[in-house]
Amino acid sequence: ENEAILHIPASMIDKALRLMGESMIVNSQIKEYFRNIGSDAEKLVTHQGMVQELVSELELQVELNNEASVQRHVANGKKEFDALEFEEYSELHTVTNRIAEAAVDSFELNKQLSVNFVDIDELLHEKQRLQQEIHDIVLRARMVPVANIVPRLQRIVRQACRATKKKAELEIEGVDTLVDSDILMKIVDPLMHILRNAVDHGIEIEATRKQLNKTAHGLIRLTFKRLGNQVLIRCEDDGAGLNTGKIRATAIERGLLKHNEHITDIELNRFIFSPGFTTSDKVTQTSGRGIGMDIVHSEIQSVKGSIQINSKQNQGCLLEINVPVTLTSVHAILIKLQGQTVALSTHAVERILHPADYEITESNDTICAHLEGREYQITSAEAVLKINGTSDIQSLARENRAAILVNSDSLQHIVTVEEILDTQDLFVKSLGSYLNSINGLIGGTILGNGSVVPVVDLPELLRAPMLDTDTLSEFTKTNIHDTLPTALVVDDSLSARRALSQTIKDAGYVVLTAKDGLEAIEITQQKKPDILLVDMEMPRMDGIELTSHFRGSDALRSIPIVMITSRTTDKHKNRALTAGVDVYLNKPFSEDQLLDHVRALLA
Repeated sequence: ENEAILHIPASMIDKALRLMGESMIVNSQIKEYFRNIGSDAEKLVTHQGMVQELVSELELQVELNNEASVQRHVANGKKEFDALEFEEYSELHTVTNRIAEAAVDSFELNKQLSVNFVDIDELLHEKQRLQQEIHDIVLRARMVPVANIVPRLQRIVRQACRATKKKAELEIEGVDTLVDSDILMKIVDPLMHILRNAVDHGIEIEATRKQLNKTAHGLIRLTFKRLGNQVLIRCEDDGAGLNTGKIRATAIERGLLKHNEHITDIELNRFIFSPGFTTSDKVTQTSGRGIGMDIVHSEIQSVKGSIQINSKQNQGCLLEINVPVTLTSVHAILIKLQGQTVALSTHAVERILHPADYEITESNDTICAHLEGREYQITSAEAVLKINGTSDIQSLARENRAAILVNSDSLQHIVTVEEILDTQDLFVKSLGSYLNSINGLIGGTILGNGSVVPVVDLPELLRAPMLDTDTLSEFTKTNIHDTLPTALVVDDSLSARRALSQTIKDAGYVVLTAKDGLEAIEITQQKKPDILLVDMEMPRMDGIELTSHFRGSDALRSIPIVMITSRTTDKHKNRALTAGVDVYLNKPFSEDQLLDHVRALLA
């Protein structure tokens, strides 16, 4: 059946999510107040028991006083006396009985109140469940299927194969997996870079594959799978794998590894994520495996994700990427540190450890923790968060504290905490532009008691000291935008300009855009492009005039020019070629044919 579709602005969805977040905060505050009332009700039950004990003591005292009164009457000569005679049944008896009845009634009311509390608690849980479902539905409006980026990924593999003269097939599974649109857009470039690397330096040429008894076509399998609040992305190829020998040599040359130091292949492979690390001798449009992988790593980390790599010689390479489904809400552990409450995102948190689960040992002034036969680095949450400058790791051996096991990428840390308060699903709010770039700070949240607490990412904080070492201080992140060719796209049509820019950008080029010839000249004064892709008919200055300007300038004369136009007559083509156009293409054009011309002109 055809279902009606509404087109809703993204800002409206964001506003609805913000209001849902506020509603979740109010709901948690109601639960906090209800928890406090429940605590008071328990105290009331205890107090009620004390009142009943006092009433029992009062009744006993009244009875004793009554017996004493009877004895006095007998001593005064009254041999026959009935203790139930009206004149001896004083007002004290009446008051005592009324107090006892009131205490019993109060106890019954308290029991009924307890029953009502249970009912309200169940309603609150039901309300929270419905609210979470509504939040998920609204959030789903922000989420898009992976299928939206599949054509771009397939095009990247096809273009990389044409550029490298190799044959490879891309299989994509889990295209219906939903991911937050912002996160999906941020991981597109890393995924395309990984696919280009897989073709360029992973898949072998056809002759080599035959010698290795492999199929003529290489296979790249990309899988998307939802795991709770995370999306697992697996990219696996059947190519040559990483060159561990060259990685080791480069790491030794850069001072990252000692000559006789022994590490596992997985640890060795992770050097390709180090800033500025590369085993390739030159940068190409398709990129060498290792070039720019630090950018891939940092982009994945920017969305609070993690990446792991595993490779076998001549059997292929496997990259596993974990990214959150959304960043608007997180599951967090609430801890207390020196009277302060802090929320730790459960991203990369594998386990919460009881003090008896792990053992701390000290040798050669080094503190480490042993858990289930493995050795882990250990530190305190105070040291990680730099609270009051706490960094005394030696004191850990003398403490008996709970801990959190962090397992992310190359991080295997045990972080001890003073006290674990609770685990909750929290709505994260941005702290504004001034506090947005603090390392390890995701945002802030409001708890049920009204207090504002920071939400932090432990892996990011644990990685920070690694990036400050003297060994890496001389390296900077590989900037692909400074090394790859720059293409200037000039077209007065916005849709055509965007489509052409996307095609060129996906092929691994840096793209600048202009809407006519005059704007293109202004851009070239700021940055000289390596190639010009221009339309023929444009306002103010058309493509022919712009080409003549380039060919008449000593600084711009050597820049190749591709003209893409809807004019198909020989008269227009000859005019363009006479003006100095290198390649003349008609709309609609073949993307593969265009990229072949671009690569040939830049070669």
